Amino acid sequence: MEALAKDVPAPAFDDLLVLVEAMREGKESALEALYDATVSKLYGLASVIVRRGEDAEDVVCATYAHAWANAARYDQRRSSVLGWLLMLCRSRALDVLRQRRAQNALLEHVAHETVNEVSPGPDELLGLLHHESRVRAALEALSPERRELISLAFLRDLTHAQISDRTGLPLGTVKSHLRRALLQLREQLEGR
Repeated sequence: MEALAKDVPAPAFDDLLVLVEAMREGKESALEALYDATVSKLYGLASVIVRRGEDAEDVVCATYAHAWANAARYDQRRSSVLGWLLMLCRSRALDVLRQRRAQNALLEHVAHETVNEVSPGPDELLGLLHHESRVRAALEALSPERRELISLAFLRDLTHAQISDRTGLPLGTVKSHLRRALLQLREQLEGR
């Protein structure tokens, strides 16, 4: 199998099952061959969904990482290898969109709350725009995992226990990651 993965740069789609079976055995060359054979289709799908090249690349990388880690779970009775990869890619792309929506909702919430406090004049509106861009930059500085936890806690109003159940992280880890994320946001916003 290793020879097949090295000798055939882009295997026919009939050979994809053989590559997944080799991935189950830990053969990285099979993952490389699977990537070569399917990356254009996955990137095309990710690009259509997320509409940003950099995000599409991240989605594709996450898809192959998941496929590698979960090759043993692939069930050929449920879908073809390409169908499985496309489903994984779609799921990850939708995750990116959800994170993006959550970030935008948080920014809108911060801006809305600030606007409702007073009736701002032009100078205050400029200050608000500056504040919103600082909040956006502070959120972008967080790791994707911490951004997701902030979104779940403050935009979806989930309890720490609900976040733990949803993410699979231990409750103590959720609490400590949220605390660190909030401290990091505070430091970013205070200019430390």
